[in-house]
Amino acid sequence: MNLKKINYNFYENGFVIIRSLVSKNKISKIIGETVKIKKKIILKSKQHFHLTKDGKFNTIHDINKYIRKGEIINLSKDKKIVKIVNNILKEKSKLRNIEFFFKPKKTGLPAPYHQDNFYWNIKNAKALNVWISCSKSSIANGGVGYFIGSQKLGTIKHEISYSKGTSQKIPDFILKNLKFKKYFPKLKIGDCIIHHPEIIHGSNKNNSNNDRIGLVLSYKSTLAALNKEKITEYKKRLKKNLSIIYNK
Repeated sequence: MNLKKINYNFYENGFVIIRSLVSKNKISKIIGETVKIKKKIILKSKQHFHLTKDGKFNTIHDINKYIRKGEIINLSKDKKIVKIVNNILKEKSKLRNIEFFFKPKKTGLPAPYHQDNFYWNIKNAKALNVWISCSKSSIANGGVGYFIGSQKLGTIKHEISYSKGTSQKIPDFILKNLKFKKYFPKLKIGDCIIHHPEIIHGSNKNNSNNDRIGLVLSYKSTLAALNKEKITEYKKRLKKNLSIIYNK
């Protein structure tokens, strides 16, 4: 594991791919845990999950609020992952969130292009996402696409998306004028993408015959400060998005 190369790709391209980071056996156990998580979250919070038009789970957010132990939590504390994260951030890190992006076959929803830090509002962008592939993933089944190097723009203007699971998006007129190359990684089970909170990324619908499942472990520096004013504004925008898509 070349930490120097990992750091270079992360800061130069906005993401780095690490192959076979998690074993297939561990991924299988993690998928098994989602059965209980789905049952628990559907009873407790409508805000933290979104369904496809045929009633399947598309995304689950804030999973760490509902579980305290098990394979997923153990993975978030894995020494190899934490070492990579701390090395990239150049500081000690702590887990901030766990999410699942199930994107089921035929009906999996798209994720409009966005930057994570527009949601998080972490000063100096001292954070990252570890996106672990729990199935094969590519452009064919709605895999994540990145504008290579776009994190160098910093956090830019977003608008309400009126979409499930990704409440904000970068306006189309901005996307059309971007000069960065778009790239859709091909991933096998257990492969991982670690991406910068300001890289522009999104995904298409899953019209294929194969599910596209991703587990996201989100970390931030223990010293990271939040922009409270922007967080307050984001929460208002999130509430508006949810109220419209669910007709509340």
